[in-house]
Amino acid sequence: MFEGRSLLPPRQGRQWYQTCGFKELALLDGAAQRSYRQTVMGLNRWRRQLVGGTPLNTLRDGAEAEGAAVLSFLERKGQQVFEQHGFSAVGEPSAGCQAVQQAKAYQPQVQEARTVTSALATVCQDMRQRGLAAGYESAADTVNIHLDDVGVKEQKAQRGDPVTELAATLSDPPARTASKRPTVQNTVARIEHAGGGFTFSGSSLHQVLGFVLAFLLSNGLVARRWLFFTDGQRSLQNAIAGFFAWQGAASLLLDWYHVVKKFREELSLACTGREVRNRHVQALLQLLWFGLLDRAIDYLQAVPMSELKNHKPIERLIGYLERNRNAMPCYALRRQLRLPNSSNPVERSNNLVTARRQKHNGMSWSKAGSHALTALNAVVLNGGVQRWVRQREIALEFVPKAA
Repeated sequence: MFEGRSLLPPRQGRQWYQTCGFKELALLDGAAQRSYRQTVMGLNRWRRQLVGGTPLNTLRDGAEAEGAAVLSFLERKGQQVFEQHGFSAVGEPSAGCQAVQQAKAYQPQVQEARTVTSALATVCQDMRQRGLAAGYESAADTVNIHLDDVGVKEQKAQRGDPVTELAATLSDPPARTASKRPTVQNTVARIEHAGGGFTFSGSSLHQVLGFVLAFLLSNGLVARRWLFFTDGQRSLQNAIAGFFAWQGAASLLLDWYHVVKKFREELSLACTGREVRNRHVQALLQLLWFGLLDRAIDYLQAVPMSELKNHKPIERLIGYLERNRNAMPCYALRRQLRLPNSSNPVERSNNLVTARRQKHNGMSWSKAGSHALTALNAVVLNGGVQRWVRQREIALEFVPKAA
């Protein structure tokens, strides 16, 4: 006797049968796309069942069951495919698996080098037209300008009695959470072009930018590309962009060393452990080295939450990449073209004009003293001691770099 169980499987309680049309409209085109409440209201209104229509909980249960059925089917289908192609139930290839042999014999096809070169030239031209980047410069036609700040400990306005200060410290030790000690900031710029260089220092960024502009004008370098190397500091980048907005061939480049430093520091704050951090750092730096910023952003967005203890640093890194998109080229290509990727020249200048003299244990400086010593060391570095002491003049001329 036919009971219809194959066509109409048994149900319990108030369960009811779902037709294909209902699954399509209510589940796939409905609940999968909109909220359960919106789907129920629309479905019942369409069926003129404003009273006594499909309940919200019924729709939710049906959607969950339908999703489970999809996953169950995919699992079964996967097992069938594995068996047909010589794989185990967990997807491991067996000995002599034909798919493995095919994979080993496959040689990926690549485009011809001249095609890639032509495409790269087209992309660079398009980016220049859109004002997104200036392409890969000619070293002979470019002035490299490196800017950075270096800070030293600031001296107290007034010194107290050493015995009294020591007694107060012993009786009431300073809290470890106290704010950092104030510092005196010196801005240093290093200009390099055609085998020569010159170093400036000043008490403020605006002051040093004025020095730089004067030097470039004095040496007839207006009709050149000006490439500014920075560490990604917003105030520094904004100041450069505003100060040299009139110079159409001025552009920024983010120093590779600081990119690496930024990602190591932020991922240390974000990731659950050193091993996880190192794995993500290695993957991201590989993408950034080749200028693949969009893929790096996608990678950051896809980091599993189980591997993060704080998501804020990830958001900061994404904002960092978006903000510096125009200043982060393909570092690998620049290296191949023998173009600089770092601000090492200004780091070395910082050490020579400030740090070597003023950054020792127990040292502290007034603003006037620190700025003065830094300026004097810059004169020494530029080889202008004799001219300065005898003629009280500094020549704005490139100094040949030591071999």
